[in-house]
Amino acid sequence: MSHTCHAHGCTRAVPPAMWGCRTHWFSLPKNIRNAVYREYRPGQEDDKQPSLRYMAVQRLAVAHTAFKPYDEYAAYVAAYYTTEALVWREKAIKAGQGDPLEGLLSKLPPVAGAVSA
Repeated sequence: MSHTCHAHGCTRAVPPAMWGCRTHWFSLPKNIRNAVYREYRPGQEDDKQPSLRYMAVQRLAVAHTAFKPYDEYAAYVAAYYTTEALVWREKAIKAGQGDPLEGLLSKLPPVAGAVSA
């Protein structure tokens, strides 16, 4: 099965169970990497059924890799992914699964137009 890094615009091939390529994975703060590990369920790449919590932290990780200081387009892209993360977060909370982004949002770089919790 073909799978690419989840970082915005990256086309590097990675094993399906991996979130991203080595470069983008290690560009994430450790607390976000830990959250991706925490929410990952073995086999979700096969059954295509990631949890609401996983989707929230995955989109937050993508937002983090998309952001580049002083780049208006990158800020827009990061804000888009941050908004998606917040939508998945809200779904998880409404489903009674708790807040998957607890403690993660305050660590994000400032993104113009992004919604904060």
